[in-house]
Amino acid sequence: MKEKFFDLEIVTPLQILYHEKVKHVRLPGTEGYLGILAGHAPLVTTLKIGEIKVDLEKETKYFATSGGIAEVLPFSTTILVETAEEASQIDLKRALASRKRAKEQIKSKLNEIDRQQAQESLKKAENRLSIAKHLKNNVEDLDENEQH
Repeated sequence: MKEKFFDLEIVTPLQILYHEKVKHVRLPGTEGYLGILAGHAPLVTTLKIGEIKVDLEKETKYFATSGGIAEVLPFSTTILVETAEEASQIDLKRALASRKRAKEQIKSKLNEIDRQQAQESLKKAENRLSIAKHLKNNVEDLDENEQH
């Protein structure tokens, strides 16, 4: 009988953020999203800013990541990321403030390196807001208040 679950570990430089038996994980690979199931062929891949979707037996969890690498083995996957936040842990006001600050920096006269950093900050902030929408209906309300 084929195993349905595999070990998933999400690791940041500061902690093991998440460790659980899961059915499926979807990762934001640099060449596109990829899905992992138990028994997957071994691989190592780089990850970009995006959403990590984790399917458990009866629920789904979402994480915002700033990128990293993933090692996939038939019955375990380890994700090494600089940062990751579970959707329920995302501070919406901080993410909105980060997005606003990044947009202002992009509009100002920055050198190319600073502009690229501001664009990267904007991508991270927008990703965090996108992930938070999975759980929090008030993202749109906060978003509208930011524009006034």
